[in-house]
Amino acid sequence: MKFWLGSALCKIGISWSASLKDRRHVVRALTDGARAKFNISASDLGPADILNAADLGFAAAGSSSAEVEERLMSLEKFLRQKESDGEFEIFEFVWEVFAYGDISDR
Repeated sequence: MKFWLGSALCKIGISWSASLKDRRHVVRALTDGARAKFNISASDLGPADILNAADLGFAAAGSSSAEVEERLMSLEKFLRQKESDGEFEIFEFVWEVFAYGDISDR
């Protein structure tokens, strides 16, 4: 059985952030929202000591490439809509989907 994996990286800037608490507030809202809405894994990849920037990582798995691509495209749309609220700016959003071989014989 072959399954599909998708990963995405979103680099954001939080210009108004004056503390790690401010940064954490924005990051947590985005990662928790993505997890709940799209059933994907989400993580703050750092940099941990920078107050006004964050790299967010996302991962999804599914039975078809179309399913995973749709979730990642919906994730990007969700993040772009949140960006319009003005709390952060997206500097980069990249994603890829790839097949993960045949696992039925392992």
